[in-house]
Amino acid sequence: MSITRNLLLTALLASAGHAVAASSVDVSIRGSITPSACTPALSNGGVADFGKIAAKDLRPDLPTYLTGMSLEMSVTCEAATLLAIAAQDNREGTESSLDYYNFGLGLINGSEKLGYAMLYMSGPIADGVNVRAIGSQDNGATWGRESSFMDDGLLSVADATTLAPLPLQRLTAALKISPVIAPAKNLTLTNEAPIDGSVTLTVRYL
Repeated sequence: MSITRNLLLTALLASAGHAVAASSVDVSIRGSITPSACTPALSNGGVADFGKIAAKDLRPDLPTYLTGMSLEMSVTCEAATLLAIAAQDNREGTESSLDYYNFGLGLINGSEKLGYAMLYMSGPIADGVNVRAIGSQDNGATWGRESSFMDDGLLSVADATTLAPLPLQRLTAALKISPVIAPAKNLTLTNEAPIDGSVTLTVRYL
């Protein structure tokens, strides 16, 4: 059983003396308990290893786009559940380009931003049916058509006729990872420099 982070209760704050309307306010903390738990999984232990790239193969004045890689992604629930996926950049602030959906690849030599990576969901299937990605930037209050790229909002799936999350028991998709290395002229590459991207994918119950 999974418990949401918020507990359902209402706390009344009042002054210790005579309570008057102008001296009190209600704080509502809302949430719910869901009877169904969902488990996300990635192939290869969630590791996308791009091996070693020779510094001489990097473009000096422009970004170098590495060949993308795919991991198999799945979310399995105990029963049909409304859910979304939230992506947290564990290297936030290290991305060399600040586009909306870029995730950092870490720093080299203490301060040089190595590059960034783009993550997106390809070919999502919910309970055996092809679905499409939808996204929300207001914590699930509203949803819009999504290009499948992950960002700092929520990513869910819907059928072809709606923009509302679809209850599902099993979601499968390919998680595409596309790293980009910053222009070599901005990097000191006299020593081996690790590509160190890290993103946490979390199931959010809706």
